[in-house]
Amino acid sequence: MRVLIFLSLIVSISLSEIKYVGSSTIGGTVLPKIAKDFSIQNSIKFDDITVPGSGKGIKALLSDKTKLAGISRNIKDKERAKELRFFIIAYDAIGVIVNRDNPIKNLSKEQLKKVFSGEIKNWSELGGKDMPIVTVTEILGEKRATQIVFTKIIFKTKKLLGTYNGNNVEVDKPIDIANYVAQNERAIGATSMVFFKNNNNVHSVAVNNIEPSESNIADGSYPISRPLKLVTKKDIDSEHMKFIDYIYSPNVQNYINQTFVAVKANR
Repeated sequence: MRVLIFLSLIVSISLSEIKYVGSSTIGGTVLPKIAKDFSIQNSIKFDDITVPGSGKGIKALLSDKTKLAGISRNIKDKERAKELRFFIIAYDAIGVIVNRDNPIKNLSKEQLKKVFSGEIKNWSELGGKDMPIVTVTEILGEKRATQIVFTKIIFKTKKLLGTYNGNNVEVDKPIDIANYVAQNERAIGATSMVFFKNNNNVHSVAVNNIEPSESNIADGSYPISRPLKLVTKKDIDSEHMKFIDYIYSPNVQNYINQTFVAVKANR
């Protein structure tokens, strides 16, 4: 009898723990505070947040290494076939950033394609200073969601390797792109706006004459935007469903809206 009671307690504890695996755009920004507050208010442990990227998050979910994943890109057909559940929690924009001393204010999608492919090599070709252009991205071989989304929109392909110019600088994390551009007047990069919004040493450029403003992101007119989603399997347990409901509560949505464009925030 004691053994049965002990085993029941183990099962109970395991059901009362949540962990997240997936997109750093979600897991590295708003999720830690949300998870901490949720744990305090509901007595459900949620302190395991791993951010290997969207694709690896889905793989962890499908292999039962987690019950909660996060993606910052569109859903793939093969993922839809797995009967997963997707919850849009916010909208994000991928901002194209240049150094604060760079006078460029607007670039077309076609110009961005030529810049990142290496066809346009000097800022003077775009009306800027006479200096070489240095492009910077996340590590292309890692196939991170932000880079895939940007590549698909600008190049109309999901292929990363071989698409960018041979002198492209690769960095490990999204925030590293902002930091690199902040320190290099010649540089240009593209990353989630959350990673540079408080960095006074860079500024975002309009794309096709459309600024990445909150209203333009919310109505979809800014051309490089994306939904942020939490993902579970079809049969979601009560603890995880409670967390999903918590995400959509007014206070949490208003908190998310301080960083992204939340789906249910009071604006």
